[in-house]
Amino acid sequence: MPKTLIVGYIVPLSILFPIIIFLFKYKFASKATKYLFYYLIAAALINLAALVVVRMGMRNLPLLHLYTLVETLFFLAYFHSIFDSVRIKNAIKFLMFAFPILCIINFVFIQDLFTYNTYTRPLEALIVTTICMLYFYKSGFSENWLNSPINWLNMGILIYFPAASIIFILSNYFTFVGGNREMTRSIWNLHAFLVLAMYLIWTKGFSLIKKPAIAKSRDLRYVS
Repeated sequence: MPKTLIVGYIVPLSILFPIIIFLFKYKFASKATKYLFYYLIAAALINLAALVVVRMGMRNLPLLHLYTLVETLFFLAYFHSIFDSVRIKNAIKFLMFAFPILCIINFVFIQDLFTYNTYTRPLEALIVTTICMLYFYKSGFSENWLNSPINWLNMGILIYFPAASIIFILSNYFTFVGGNREMTRSIWNLHAFLVLAMYLIWTKGFSLIKKPAIAKSRDLRYVS
């Protein structure tokens, strides 16, 4: 199967897998999982808009700046919902105010809307990775660990974001220094497969959502 078919069509369309599964679970879903569902909807709409803009012969980089901001806020809202520690919640709230300010400073003074945001994208990935690892550290492991939707969702996050943070950091080199187009293409193909892996793992996580009366204590795990 040609890589262009996988990267250009299968990976973008794979976002529909977790969305469709979640629609059947929406009534029983927690606030935390709904944040990720809303993120998927927003991501799908922004990506669709980006394709339309490209088809019209215009550059879609302003949408990437918007996507970075929207994605980060949804993930921070998700993490804010799954932690119980007031101190951690306050730190996440601070990031929810500080990161948008950094994004505005970046596109106004450093990298305009028609420049790839090679500073805020890696920063986002590092923030999300760090908070997710903190959750795993705080929560530990239990006998029914794999029965928790939250754990599957966090596994998907840790499949994608740590590697993505490296890719985004190296994107500075690819953009300003590197001239090897084949290597650049291979790196972004890897990025696409990581996105696909995250969506598939999230699909599994969403499928585990159950009625609160049946498995509330098992499906939703909050940590301090």
